[in-house]
Amino acid sequence: MSQGRASLKPGTVHLWLANCAEIRDPALLARYRGWLSGAEHARQQRYRFERDRHRDLVARALVRTSLSRYAPVDPGQWQFEQGEHGKPRLHHPPLGLNFNLSHSHELVVCAIALNPVGIDIEYCGRPNDVLAIAERYFSAVESKALFALPPDEQRERFFDYWTLKEAYMKARGEGISLGLANFSFRLSSADAITIGFAESLRDDPDDWQFGLFRPQPGYRMALALRQRLAPLTVASFHVVPPVQL
Repeated sequence: MSQGRASLKPGTVHLWLANCAEIRDPALLARYRGWLSGAEHARQQRYRFERDRHRDLVARALVRTSLSRYAPVDPGQWQFEQGEHGKPRLHHPPLGLNFNLSHSHELVVCAIALNPVGIDIEYCGRPNDVLAIAERYFSAVESKALFALPPDEQRERFFDYWTLKEAYMKARGEGISLGLANFSFRLSSADAITIGFAESLRDDPDDWQFGLFRPQPGYRMALALRQRLAPLTVASFHVVPPVQL
């Protein structure tokens, strides 16, 4: 493993992105498989389609190699566990590292930070009825703002809301149990994102920073970081998970 590891400061998030379509070398994929635990192997084989098994393998390799950029741990030596609501986390994390993973279509992203972090990426080309989903799951504030937009802007705004909501729930580590309608985002731009909470969530908007991104055409990505009032700093890197660091 090389000298000069990546470093993080509070309020900084590094995003490591990989495109599964670019990663097809059999020897490289075999190396990735060698890093997996028995439980990870078993989970991967439960996917029915090869494309899903491939994406899962690349995602797990991306997490392991990304974490190894910050600590002297071989990619195959990382140990993971699940929180109370199923969120993966490191077993005895070095340096206070937090990570979160998301994938959609061909893209996989791993967010790494010192603070609790959530990341979500979505491919917008799926043929789903986004307005029906919004009516069912969004807060009244979000639905009103969404339906007030011109029709040709509604689909893009839906994915802004959806990825932000997913990122926040993942950062909290409680998932859908929070209730999608119990918190509301207000968007005036990608740099002016605010959140409001129902009293039942017992959360403070000043404790959170958010970001919206378009990593490639046809994708939306959102980030949530528990960081009180301080500016959010984000750096992103497009990589093929390396076999040596």
